[in-house]
Amino acid sequence: MHNHSCSCGHDHHHNPDHGERGTRFVFWLTVITMAVEIFSGWIFGSMALLADGWHMASHAGAMAVAWFAYVWARKNADNPDLVFGAGKVNALAGFASAVGLILVALYMAGESLSRLFSPVPISFGPATLVAVLGLAINLVSAWWLRDEDHVHSHDHNLKAAYMHVLADALTSILAIFALLGGKYYGLNWLDPAMGIVGALVIGRWAIGLMLETGWILLDRRADKDLHADILRRIEQGGEIRVRDLYAWNVGPRRLAAHVTVEDASPRPPEFYKDLLAEVAHLEHVTVEVHSCPCPAESRDQVCPEADHA
Repeated sequence: MHNHSCSCGHDHHHNPDHGERGTRFVFWLTVITMAVEIFSGWIFGSMALLADGWHMASHAGAMAVAWFAYVWARKNADNPDLVFGAGKVNALAGFASAVGLILVALYMAGESLSRLFSPVPISFGPATLVAVLGLAINLVSAWWLRDEDHVHSHDHNLKAAYMHVLADALTSILAIFALLGGKYYGLNWLDPAMGIVGALVIGRWAIGLMLETGWILLDRRADKDLHADILRRIEQGGEIRVRDLYAWNVGPRRLAAHVTVEDASPRPPEFYKDLLAEVAHLEHVTVEVHSCPCPAESRDQVCPEADHA
């Protein structure tokens, strides 16, 4: 049996500059808007506006986390102690932001229910103007964090920041709707009701993001199409058999794979790695090579070294 193992990297780096610039800019916008909305919601008595302000407060924290993640990843990009690089800090930041979103949704729902049964006077006109200002800033922030070349499908830190901004925009729209309904139609109950609706929508977004990033942090296998593509590239000649295969995400647009192959004429691991050179974003590849057939199998025995598929 020939047993060779080594790793290689295909250079498909994700440029985080867009994410770092965007989160830094949106952080300061969010802090300013948050302060204005919380103060105005308290002065004018609007639960929808106050909820939006506290919602933005949590998002200011989320933007700070996202900003820190980009800075940390950049400074540790060449850290030799990080086996697969610093890319997973993006998923970690996205997961933390998702947890924060869930907590905000719970707070919004509880406070809105309290206001629904214990109404307070609302200054609809000034509160509406502040809500419109908040919406305008959220739209600017969303544009700044927009998806460039489907970045959000890979950079979960940037996706989390973008989802926070979208959630802010949603709560601003709901606040405007509720305040106008109360001002012109006397539907004061709309203000806390929209807080509950916003909490439900935000909670659903957050749970989806938490599951998505959680699987990455737990090294879940990559999608089946990727595994099928790797199998096809290695076994296309019919002489090589893939005994075992694992592929998983190690960062934004960065994949790693461990492949165990059987070959009647074993070749250096670099040969098999070259077969995978065109797989998008596959940076780290480890190949283990065995002779085929395994001597134990040829004697109708169970191979003591590994289970054969």
